[in-house]
Amino acid sequence: MKNIVTICLAISTFIVAQDTTASVSQEPQLPGWGIYLGGAFGGGTSVDDLPDGHSLESRLIAPNIGVSKGMFLGGVPLIVGAGIHPRGYTYKMAHPMTGEDVESEAQVNMVDVWASIPYPIGDRAILQAGLLFGTCLGGTTESLEFTPTGVNKSEEDITDVEGELDYGIMLGGGIAITEQIGINFGYYVGLAEFDEMVKFNGLIFNLGYNF
Repeated sequence: MKNIVTICLAISTFIVAQDTTASVSQEPQLPGWGIYLGGAFGGGTSVDDLPDGHSLESRLIAPNIGVSKGMFLGGVPLIVGAGIHPRGYTYKMAHPMTGEDVESEAQVNMVDVWASIPYPIGDRAILQAGLLFGTCLGGTTESLEFTPTGVNKSEEDITDVEGELDYGIMLGGGIAITEQIGINFGYYVGLAEFDEMVKFNGLIFNLGYNF
């Protein structure tokens, strides 16, 4: 069971949300308070080599939800935020008896704070680069019981990673649909070795609303 939990956590990915983009210009007009809702295609890079026939696959994870606000810090424009951003993955391997592909899903729930520097592109779009820092609240994993004809799966809670930290770099952008609604997208590159086994990464996306 410990090995199963270890594998599952090692492939969990991070999901980071970016702030909604209001109308932007070459003179930064930062948004006020906002909320966002979205998801991610999460993945991860194993710290150690996986056995032959085993791989970490991306999967859709949702929802990401949080709050954000534009502000200036020492004259530098920033968009900062905090939210709940689960990381997840699919661990793929061959059935030891039949050789058929078997998949196991896992998810860890993270509370993150983040900050990015926006760079305006035209009057309705921005590029963003920033940092994220989060801590784990626990999660769930699918344990596998192999039989000669198949596999039995059962969901179990993960508690031994509560308080585990993650941090990394965010790169992305946003497009304003209206003055209050924007679409955001980006990629997260994890720098921490989560549970000493995986570095998270993932394609992120969300819809934001500025008050």
